[in-house]
Amino acid sequence: MNRLKPFKLKAMLADRNGNVAILFALAAIPLFIALAAAVDYARAAKARGEITAIADAAVLTGTTPAMMAQTAATATTAVTNMFTAQAQGISGLSYDPTKLTVSVVDTPMANYVQRTINVAYLAQVPNVFGAFTRAQSGFTVTSAATTSSAPNIDFYMLVDTSPSMELPATTQGVTDMVNQTHCAFACHETNMADTESKGYVGYGKIDSYTYAEKNGIALRIDNVRAAVKNVATSAYSTMTSNGANYRMAVYGFNYNFSQFQGLIDTTSANVATIQGNVSGLIPPLMASNNNLAGNQTYLYPTSASTYNSVVLGNSPLANDDAMTDFSYAMKQINTVMPNPGNGTNVSGDTPQGVLVIITDGVVDASLYSSTSCNVNTTLPYSNTYGSFTRCQAPIDTAMCTTIKNRGIRIAVLYTTYQPINGQYWYDTYVGPYISQVPANLQACASSPALYKEVTTDGDIKTELNNLFKKAVSTAPRLTN
Repeated sequence: MNRLKPFKLKAMLADRNGNVAILFALAAIPLFIALAAAVDYARAAKARGEITAIADAAVLTGTTPAMMAQTAATATTAVTNMFTAQAQGISGLSYDPTKLTVSVVDTPMANYVQRTINVAYLAQVPNVFGAFTRAQSGFTVTSAATTSSAPNIDFYMLVDTSPSMELPATTQGVTDMVNQTHCAFACHETNMADTESKGYVGYGKIDSYTYAEKNGIALRIDNVRAAVKNVATSAYSTMTSNGANYRMAVYGFNYNFSQFQGLIDTTSANVATIQGNVSGLIPPLMASNNNLAGNQTYLYPTSASTYNSVVLGNSPLANDDAMTDFSYAMKQINTVMPNPGNGTNVSGDTPQGVLVIITDGVVDASLYSSTSCNVNTTLPYSNTYGSFTRCQAPIDTAMCTTIKNRGIRIAVLYTTYQPINGQYWYDTYVGPYISQVPANLQACASSPALYKEVTTDGDIKTELNNLFKKAVSTAPRLTN
């Protein structure tokens, strides 16, 4: 039997093929380990990317408009559930809910609530080649978001419904009224044969206000009604997108002050109700020039600061056309509006307040005495209820200041009072102070951004909607 020859190291080392085999064997081990590490690293990186995306999406879940209206605890649950549901679907990840940390903190600020959300997850991804490297790859994923809720706001619309709002809304409309009725204004009255408006089709049977309506001549009050209705729609669509809650109330003023819509949420179900009630914004009925028609409520001053209200009988009442008492309206709406809050959803907080005034800015009021008027050109008149002073003047901004000092913002849409140069009444009683009208209205507004002027041919609906948007966008808060 042949005996095996002893292994000779010297002979193997002398063999070139043997050297190559040894070197390859020695090099293959680290190469294989490096390859295994690369594969495991790629798997971990892929998992990290997926988890990071899930964490980012999860924090955003807690900052949606709908979720901003919920408590921090509810938001925490929503973020946790969203992260868990998505993370469990990642291939190769051993999801451990105890490694997830979710923090939702609501911080009440001056005029809003700031929400800060932090998500952290310590992930463990099993390695395919764990025997060569590590059994698992561990890493921490974090994501954060900070946002603030859009403030809740109550909007109080104060609309001038005095006869001056019966001016046509366009230059062509003014021309048509002058050519067809001999008067630029559409007169809402019981006298169908007013000598100042004559010659139109239906004269003696319908007033010129009805004539304008039947012939498609849009008046300022028509466009104002449409604009206020549009604000209700805009309020609904805006709060649907930003998660805030808006409420709206509508009031009209002339010689009196009337509520047309009490404060109500501008939800989809309520928009039609608001718009239906806005349709009632119509100038008061006159019997003829200088005379209020009967069977209406009549308001008259009994002192510099007090008033009395009566219901008239069938007969007309002389009131010298004093039909625009801005100061009385402002005093009344000041009592209607509660003190505003910060507009947050924090328990006990209340909405912010915004008063939106739509007017041509010229006061024409019955006052108890001439000393209460802020101009010198006044007229005395009397009727069954006493002797009064007719005051035609720019608005007194005192009540504007009072309201703003309560923290209620004021927005003003000025429908330009059109000059009638060469006409005795205008030149004597209005013209001398007309330049002060826009200045006082601007002073009444809370800021230049909350003041708009729209002239004849201007788009009242667009300008009022822009004013509403500006009131929303400039509501006090620091982040969005």
